[in-house]
Amino acid sequence: MALNMQDYCYCRFPLSQKGESTITYDYNGINIFLVSEGTVSVHWGEKDIAVNTGEIVYATGEMKLEIPKDSHIAGFNIDGIIAQKFCREYSGAFVTSGIFAAFLPQQIMQISTNYDFVSENYLCNVAFEIINTLNSVDKKSVVASKIISQAVSLIKQNYSRNYGVEELAEDLEVSKSHLVREFYKYTGITPGKYLANVRIEAVKQLLVDSSLSLNAIALRTGFSGDNYLCKAFKKATGETPVSYRTKILNSQYLPNQISLKIDPELYY
Repeated sequence: MALNMQDYCYCRFPLSQKGESTITYDYNGINIFLVSEGTVSVHWGEKDIAVNTGEIVYATGEMKLEIPKDSHIAGFNIDGIIAQKFCREYSGAFVTSGIFAAFLPQQIMQISTNYDFVSENYLCNVAFEIINTLNSVDKKSVVASKIISQAVSLIKQNYSRNYGVEELAEDLEVSKSHLVREFYKYTGITPGKYLANVRIEAVKQLLVDSSLSLNAIALRTGFSGDNYLCKAFKKATGETPVSYRTKILNSQYLPNQISLKIDPELYY
């Protein structure tokens, strides 16, 4: 019997909750939530985890969410063959600050609040992208320095224009060398590389969510034109923007396996 898209990866049971409440969330696969306001207490096993604004919590199995009246949390469950493979590699929980996951907060909010208005194929594609993101983020509960948090925020605000490391350092009122050194210390990459990653993720979203031409997408994401965009996209992903868009829109994004390398010591 042939497998379809939903067998591989799919989102379900979306939740968007604001205000004082206690929720027990217990589904197979990946349970993932973004705290968009306030601080939420997550009880997983014998662990109590405080998740602050802008942070993302992942857990397998049952998680109990304690949501204060001034807090908001949004998320859902991801299941399917690939999600189960991810969970078999490690059964646990972790919190990420989102430093390595530039567009994960937006994806979580989009799916949790618009679940009934998007197609199943789109949900499957986003679910797979999220698993890949989870597999690459730092599984430690990262507490970055103030300058790095500010740098990440500025990059996300300004990636669509001609914005380089020199301007970033100037906005932060630090030297370029100090910025690069601190950024690499906390993230393992340079601010220039992080900016490039943010731009590529923005391109991916526009390729799927819009019918804009490549040149229009390039100008909206900080590239000088479609030629430069194509070269950067091919280098980062191994495929052209056109082939990526075609693959997603034709619902042929059916990976047979995913290679997971997870260090249990990095988890709670």
